[in-house]
Amino acid sequence: MKKLNSGYEMPVLGLGTWTLTGQTCEDAVYAALKSGYRLIDTAKYYGNEKEVGSAIARAIKDGICTREEIFVTTKLVPWSRSPNADIDDSLQKLGLSYIDLVLLHQHGSDSGDDAVYLAMIRAAKDGKIRSIGISNFYPEKNVSHFINDFEIPPAVIQNENHLKYQNNSLRDWAAKKGIYIESYYPFGGRGHTAEHLKNPQVLEIAKKHNKTAAQIIVRWHLQAGYIAIPGSRNLSHIAENFDVWDFQLTDSEMKELTKLNTGKRYENW
Repeated sequence: MKKLNSGYEMPVLGLGTWTLTGQTCEDAVYAALKSGYRLIDTAKYYGNEKEVGSAIARAIKDGICTREEIFVTTKLVPWSRSPNADIDDSLQKLGLSYIDLVLLHQHGSDSGDDAVYLAMIRAAKDGKIRSIGISNFYPEKNVSHFINDFEIPPAVIQNENHLKYQNNSLRDWAAKKGIYIESYYPFGGRGHTAEHLKNPQVLEIAKKHNKTAAQIIVRWHLQAGYIAIPGSRNLSHIAENFDVWDFQLTDSEMKELTKLNTGKRYENW
């Protein structure tokens, strides 16, 4: 768990639901909760908040977890004309009385970003949101705006982050501000996963620990200080990605994986 600057605790490993829809999404979230996950990540843009909420309700009904144990994240688009209504809509679709973390999904326009962020602050004061943050903001100067110019700073920055793009400078800078970096695309994202899972260094380390390449990469994220949200629709992979608590990478292994950094992102949003 990470203690956020909002005072709440956030699990360090969760399920990302980007591209998951319908029953596939609901089944994946339910399976994740059954496997031990307590962090679930969605967004209005994904169009699957209702399915995420249904899975959470089913898991609670089945005694797998309680609402208090689950940390739910959603995101608001910067071009929203009614962010207050969007927050209420997310609460309704998720079937929740509060959302643990709401992020500004990406940079839009300066005025649009500010309007959404201010709506998130109002919702936090009203108890609808517990923590707020931003996503897809990489330069420190852009992040500084939300730290310096608003009453409530971000608790989390969710960015593309993986072995090939580590952005350690932002991680270290944000940590001094009490802000954690959350990695989406921890395996490189769709179209690049094989490149990461078949990396010779990763496979060699996996062999030493009798673990899979995916488990080695997840473990690297956690030991490097990140929060990670690998996504999958494969129920066995979902369970596999969470089975990372019984081993640790050595300092030399961590350094070896850190050397894979190229400093280049795959996406451009």
